[in-house]
Amino acid sequence: MYQSYHIQKIDDSSCSETAKLRLKKIAIYLDLIFEGCSKEAALRAVGVSRATVYRWRKNYSESGLRGLEAGDRTPHNTRSPIWEDKLLQLVLKIRCENPTWGKDKITAILRRDYGITSSVSTIGRILTILVKRGLVEPVRFYYGHVGIRKKRVFDSHAQRWKYGMKPDQPGQFIQVDHATRKLPDGTIVKSFKAVDQITKWSEEQAYGSATAIIARDFLRHMQLKFPFKIKSIMVDGGSEFMADFEDACKKNGVGLYVLPPRSPKYNGCVERGNSTTKYEFYVFYDGPTDLACLRTKLQGFIHRYNTYRPHQALQYQTPLEYYRHWEAS
Repeated sequence: MYQSYHIQKIDDSSCSETAKLRLKKIAIYLDLIFEGCSKEAALRAVGVSRATVYRWRKNYSESGLRGLEAGDRTPHNTRSPIWEDKLLQLVLKIRCENPTWGKDKITAILRRDYGITSSVSTIGRILTILVKRGLVEPVRFYYGHVGIRKKRVFDSHAQRWKYGMKPDQPGQFIQVDHATRKLPDGTIVKSFKAVDQITKWSEEQAYGSATAIIARDFLRHMQLKFPFKIKSIMVDGGSEFMADFEDACKKNGVGLYVLPPRSPKYNGCVERGNSTTKYEFYVFYDGPTDLACLRTKLQGFIHRYNTYRPHQALQYQTPLEYYRHWEAS
């Protein structure tokens, strides 16, 4: 059927794989209809709508494989600017007088001083046009951020985490993060935390800074404290989880997966754990603020968290109880 559904004298060599795949789906659809399948079942099998199949068949009958190429999806009627040139010139004037002001402040000035009510998004689009025309500099220019941040290249041990990657046993995709804590005397500490998604087992350690070497030390701490083998770790794209930390993960056979930018929702267990430590430990901490004493108290809190504190997500079992039941099952 695939061979018979073909227009002769059409050069297929220049056609894309997309066009050929669409032709194959048409052939499969027609084969299923010929074998007695309903149209609805055939459409479900090829994974396209009725209108799409009809459009593909029409285009193929008129133009051959070239008719099945992915066309330009730009709307026929694109959105045009809805502001007058007077507003653009006024925004330009305000921005030139105040180079670091963004769309929110400029919108407020227009409303207060000129009686012009415009949406923040409209002013933002005008600013984008002014930047593209070179009439104003982006705000980041004045803060020294003149370059564009390069995307991380995953050419070593770390890999990009993909949506849908979930653990099926303890020790897989342990979420790791760090938070800044301020003690009563003003001392700033960096608290690294790791949470297992299955058992909710948590480990934490306080440090004076957050670097890749410190993160490497926390990896050793995790390996000593967790009651099961650490198979893989999930982190954000912070520099503290690169270099020495990445090398340590590779050396210890621990998988390292980096979350997409601005995606804390995928690190929810450790984010929630950071909040728990903040409000159940640091808020009530009144002991000495030197790092040694703080660590001792923090380890006591973490031990109690894992072995005594009921956990709602575990049907009010402790992480230790849940892990023992997991082992026994």
